[in-house]
Parts: sequence; structure tokens; C-alpha cells
Amino acid sequence: MADPASFGVSQVVPQVCLDRFNEAARLAGEGDIASALAQYEAVFADLGNQPSGVVTGPFLALVELRKAYCLMSLRNYAAAQAIFQSLDRGMAGQLETAEIFDFYLAYGNTLGHLSLLEEAIDRFAHAMNVATEYLRDAERFRTVWYWVLYWEKYHGAWEALDEHCADVNGFGLENQDPQLQIMALEFRCYADRALGRLAAARQGAEGILAWKQQTQADPAEIAQWEAFLASLVQPN
Repeated sequence: MADPASFGVSQVVPQVCLDRFNEAARLAGEGDIASALAQYEAVFADLGNQPSGVVTGPFLALVELRKAYCLMSLRNYAAAQAIFQSLDRGMAGQLETAEIFDFYLAYGNTLGHLSLLEEAIDRFAHAMNVATEYLRDAERFRTVWYWVLYWEKYHGAWEALDEHCADVNGFGLENQDPQLQIMALEFRCYADRALGRLAAARQGAEGILAWKQQTQADPAEIAQWEAFLASLVQPN
């Protein structure tokens, strides 16, 4: 998360607002999300007699973004969506580039929770653009693709998942990124199973399981793929 000072606003935003913001951030960091949300909501309260200063657009956008994060943590996705939607009308553009990425990623995940998959994919596309064109960050790019595939699997959008797995694998080959290729293979196994391509699902899952056993992956992950293979029952 960005420090308000990184926006160049620490000298113009009223100090009381910065103090309240920092207290909210502290509460959130300690896991007291409900109290943090209340503190963020009070950042601009009762400023009539405060010393000179102005509430800048970037600082206002940051406070709203933090409120939305708190609402997500509290699983109040509809309220978080309302804030994200408001920010997306223009104010989000005043955030730092990394915060804009986080904004679109969180917005997409919120929409995923609300079963608004098409809208979620659109916001994830914005996050990918920021990751590649502005931040040039391969890890962020992979993170966005993970959530795209996750929500398509979660909502049973198997044709879309199948298509996007091919895209992810292609990006992995083009950029020599084995992490993308492995991600694509894992999710494609689920698409293959759902679309009736059991032989392909079995072949992919056997490869994943062998790799996880060889690399001594978490036993829970190994058990997950053993269970997946056991689920591949050929119809009579």
C-alpha cells in the first residue's frame, strides 16, 4: 500500500487527516478490520476548525480504496463494489501506478465474488495492461492470470477457461515462463474433465502429480491431485 506522502500531499493534507489515516492503517495491519473501516470513514470528519490544508484528489482516492479493501475483508462485496465503481469513474486515475494495478485486481476479485464474471474479466484486463505496459512486472501479470482462471473455474465457465488456458500457455512459451505454463496446465485439467476430455485430463494430472512429488510439494497439494485423478471415471 502506498504512503500518502508518496503522492506529494503530506504538506497540504490536514495533519489530522493523515493521523487518522495512519491509525486506520495500523488497525488494519493488526487485523482489526471493522475498527480500521470506521477510522477510514472518519478521516475527513469535523474538519471545520482544523489548521490550513486541503483534501487532495489522490489522498481522497487512497482513503476510498482502503475502505473498499476493508469491506472486502469483511466480505461485504456489494459495498466494496460501490466504492470501486465510483473510483472507476475517474478518481482511480489519480492513484500511483502500483495502486491502480491493485485497484483493478481487487475490483475484479470483488466482481468475481458477486458472480459478475464478464465484468470481472474486463477489470482484470485493465490490471494486466497496467502490469505489462507501465509496471513491466511479470509476477503481477501472472497474478492477474491466476485470478482470471480461478474465477472461471469457480463459476464453471469451462469453455472460457479452456480458451484462456491456451492463451496463458502461449504467453508462457513466448516469454519462457514455466510458471505460466504450469498454471495453464493445472487449470486446463479441470476444463478437460468438465468438457469430457478425460484422457487429456488424466495425462495432464499425472504429469502435475509426478512433478509435485518430485519437488516434494506440500502434501495437501499432492493429495489434491491424487483425488483429482481418482475422480476421472470413464463413463460406461
